[in-house]
Amino acid sequence: MSLFGKKDQEITLTVRGMSCGHCEMRVSKALSGIEGVRKAEASHEKGTAIVSVDPKAEVDVAALVAAVEGAGYEAEAAG
Repeated sequence: MSLFGKKDQEITLTVRGMSCGHCEMRVSKALSGIEGVRKAEASHEKGTAIVSVDPKAEVDVAALVAAVEGAGYEAEAAG
């Protein structure tokens, strides 16, 4: 929950190329650096990154994908 009582928006990305905990940390750090992202958790076992976004922020999925790709991995919106 955000400080204002509204639930964060959750975005799931499919991430390819992660193979360990260090990879998860790199992806999570890259995503967390985007304005409006409150939390990012990557899993190399599941091949995903789940991103919690401030519902008032205008976070573009393309920006999330670009951040993951900038960290050296492939990504796309899940679903």
